Amino acid sequence: MTSEAYMAATGRYFYIYGRVQGVGFRYQTYHWANQNGIKGFVYNRDDGSVKLAIYGSEQDIQFVDEWLKAGGPPGAKIDHYFSENWHTDPIADFSVRY
Repeated sequence: MTSEAYMAATGRYFYIYGRVQGVGFRYQTYHWANQNGIKGFVYNRDDGSVKLAIYGSEQDIQFVDEWLKAGGPPGAKIDHYFSENWHTDPIADFSVRY
């Protein structure tokens, strides 16, 4: 990313509910994100949901939103999700967190 792209980048949290734990959601999301140049991280939450943190351009965030609307990774069944803005320092890669 250029310095201009970093300045235009933003963060967004996605909270995802449904059958999203125990189906490989985090690891499939990790591979999908790396294939598509998406930065951030994903982890399971104690309430059975998954939290997906994205750092990038509005186009990157829209791309993730469209992927979730289309069902996300194979094996998952997303019942609903919501997102909120997230103020963060730049993130250089995508990771699975525990």
